[in-house]
Amino acid sequence: MAELTFEPLITPTLWLTLAVMATALMAVYASRRPASMKRGRWATAIALMSTGLLLTLLILLNPTWTNEIEPPAGKPLLTVLVDTSASMATTDSDENQPRYEAARLLAQSTTRDLRRFFDVRVRTFDSLTAPAEPEELSGRSPGGEMTDLASAVTGSLEQDRPQGQAMLLLSDGIHNSPGGIDSVRTASHLAKAMSAPIYTKTIGGQASVYDLRVELHSPQQLAYIGQKVPIRAAVKHVGLPGAMTKVALLHNEKVMDQRETRLMPDGATDVRFFISQEKRGLYRYEVKVDPLPGEVVQVNNTASCVLQVVDEPIRVLLLEGKPYWDGKFLMRTLSADPAIAIESIVRLTDGRLLRRMLSRAASQPAAGNAGEAPSATAGGATTQPAGGRPENWSILTSAADTLADPEKIKVYQIIVLGRDTERFLDEAAITNLRNWISREGGSLVCYRGAPVAQVDERLGRLLPVRWSPTRETRFRVQLTEQGRDLRWLPTVGDLTEGETLPQLPTLATVARPEKPKPMAVVLAASTAEGGSDADPVLTYQAYGIGRVVVVEGAGMWRWAFLPPEHQVHDEIYGALWQSLLRWLVSNEHLRPGQDCTLQADKITFSTTERVSATLLMREEAARGRIPSVELTGTAVDRPESFAPVATGDNPGVFRVDFGRLPEGRYEAKILGQKEDEDDQSGRITFDVRSFAEERLDLQARPDLMARIASDSGGAVIESDPASEIHHSFQSYMARSRPSRVTRITAWDRWWVFAGIMMVWGAAWGLRRSGGLV
Repeated sequence: MAELTFEPLITPTLWLTLAVMATALMAVYASRRPASMKRGRWATAIALMSTGLLLTLLILLNPTWTNEIEPPAGKPLLTVLVDTSASMATTDSDENQPRYEAARLLAQSTTRDLRRFFDVRVRTFDSLTAPAEPEELSGRSPGGEMTDLASAVTGSLEQDRPQGQAMLLLSDGIHNSPGGIDSVRTASHLAKAMSAPIYTKTIGGQASVYDLRVELHSPQQLAYIGQKVPIRAAVKHVGLPGAMTKVALLHNEKVMDQRETRLMPDGATDVRFFISQEKRGLYRYEVKVDPLPGEVVQVNNTASCVLQVVDEPIRVLLLEGKPYWDGKFLMRTLSADPAIAIESIVRLTDGRLLRRMLSRAASQPAAGNAGEAPSATAGGATTQPAGGRPENWSILTSAADTLADPEKIKVYQIIVLGRDTERFLDEAAITNLRNWISREGGSLVCYRGAPVAQVDERLGRLLPVRWSPTRETRFRVQLTEQGRDLRWLPTVGDLTEGETLPQLPTLATVARPEKPKPMAVVLAASTAEGGSDADPVLTYQAYGIGRVVVVEGAGMWRWAFLPPEHQVHDEIYGALWQSLLRWLVSNEHLRPGQDCTLQADKITFSTTERVSATLLMREEAARGRIPSVELTGTAVDRPESFAPVATGDNPGVFRVDFGRLPEGRYEAKILGQKEDEDDQSGRITFDVRSFAEERLDLQARPDLMARIASDSGGAVIESDPASEIHHSFQSYMARSRPSRVTRITAWDRWWVFAGIMMVWGAAWGLRRSGGLV
């Protein structure tokens, strides 16, 4: 029904003044009737003029007709999401029945009770989301290997639903898919933006299981021929304090060493083995812990490690534009690693640079010549420090000569750039670096952010990020999911490797890294403060067959010089840099005379993720026929062949996607490559294991479910889902979608204008007929 309202176009005071003046003028005019006009005709004329004047005054009050628009036809949508992951098989609900059974009964009763008010649909989810009929739920069983709450929410949103939409989430709240809690919150915010409140019902309690697992601090190791390196393993447990178990080291399924250990009450027991090999190549080891009675799963009782044995040191070149504490401590840390031969060149003044070389001790195997020093002056010296590593230093006169010779650059596996390195990076040097990375498989590390004050286009094409100037800011560091997967850092007490970095001192920067390039991977980011977006701190990008890494921030040297209250974190600084350098050279790059090599992206995959590898080829060889990769394994009946796919603009780099594979051990090799017992670069071995977290972490998460409801604008369901959802959704729609109305002013009605004109026209005609016009 239309409602008439007035919204004056002028102030009430002005309107009232005009009304009084119009009335007075009309009264004066009416009192002076001309003699030629009869009283009746005069009265009629005055009445018509008064009516026209009154209508004009009413128009100034802007009369408006308001009509309420009927809501869209149809019912709002209610999506009932039922968790069918393996954790829902736990029997600990309020009615002493499996969680899934409680969710099923709630879904069926809610669907039945709310069909009058909603268009109800049911969907089940674990790692994937699928539609279902309420009657079909009784025939399904919970067995999903992973729970992905974020995908369940985003996959159930309707883009165009004018009647409104809502969700009922029936789950134990356990989320263990990639992306973590942040992805769940992002999905909840998206639901709120689309006016789709999520009502949550947490099913289950604080159930626990017995579990024993082993984790390696560094699943990839690098050593010289004959060098002993440690394999550090952490034996962790749930609910088994004080139990005794055996931990064994295996190679080629043979026990190489064995220890008996008692499980500590804090849940972590460190075990260390030492390994070495006398021939160059890749060697696979396993650390296995004997299972104990009552364990739910045993797939995590074994962890794999790959040892890469080399006959040459990792040759590192460090370039600094001026002396810094960061460079001094990095030099000290790398020199403590016997697998690294490091050379540093630091610009002191124009025309004066200090060159230091730390090589292997005389008792260690020779590793070839490191190349001649560019433009060295007389007066160098060679010393033998107490640590046993020969140190040679000299003074250079030209920074530009350092990277001028492409043949001399080839002796290095890694080049590290500090700040203010413009003098080293002329046009020829950048060209040599680009060829060295893309064709020789070298790795460039910018370890203090932008290596120059202004990054030009030629250098910018190499780097994975771009920078924009800003005021000096300080930040802390946290690993991303990709960074945690690499397992670079040791655990400290009860803290995991992802929890140690945020407790270390802050870093400083005066150039904010912008969004990484499309092919870049962020391994660590700054901790966002005040709700701001986290910036990349450790980023890498493949360039040809090599890699470019950027580490943001100055002041990392303080991580190696901690106050007494943080001494427990002392090993983090050294472990981070040693792991980074080993990771950069762990993949077997193309050696002289070699056309292609195959690299595994990881040594252990999950059954829930896609398995992939990288094929590296020289540009000349890549112009011809690209070889296929053959996959064999314990879970495949016959060998399967896969065709590598080129990766964007990186010449000679190809991806091999094996897809999701069942649990087992697999071997992949390049078809057509000559078999060589001493050269295994065309063959890789990796494991695929089932995702065990779904059966180990059974504690319901009512806190996460409450956060989902809060972030999306919904509510936590307590007792009667149907009644609570119906009333709560009506209130939500009234708040978020107020009733819509149409507003039509008097001037938008044609008949109003026509009526006013007719009244004034009749008055004019009557006065004219009386001889007044």
